[in-house]
Amino acid sequence: MRDKNVPMSGPFIIEKALQFAKTLEYDEFQGSNGWLEKFKRHLILAKVISGERKDIDKNDRENWITETLSKILKDYKPENIFNADDTALFFQCLPQKTLTFKKEKCFGRKQSKSRLTAMLGTNMTAHQKLKPLVM
Repeated sequence: MRDKNVPMSGPFIIEKALQFAKTLEYDEFQGSNGWLEKFKRHLILAKVISGERKDIDKNDRENWITETLSKILKDYKPENIFNADDTALFFQCLPQKTLTFKKEKCFGRKQSKSRLTAMLGTNMTAHQKLKPLVM
């Protein structure tokens, strides 16, 4: 499955091991989580398949907060300052981690973009919460 860039989980590996044990007529094999942890310690790592990362310069961020933002907000009362942000639930995505051999490279597949998005907001004093907007 890894050759098709499909993530593999612990339960999947246990199930495959149970199938191999049955084929080899090794009836004593249990395929427990303890067995999986010992097996992983020798051969397998959990790796991130994909992700994004872009660091922001710490000095730029601090300068913007202390200089620019403070100038913008000085004429407003805290109850009139609002913040809103969106969050999403990607409900058809495959896991972003997989179990693989230590030296094997990991490549992912194109993820589903089907999602439920919600925007949440409140004022600075948290006394006025905006009604969530769901899309």
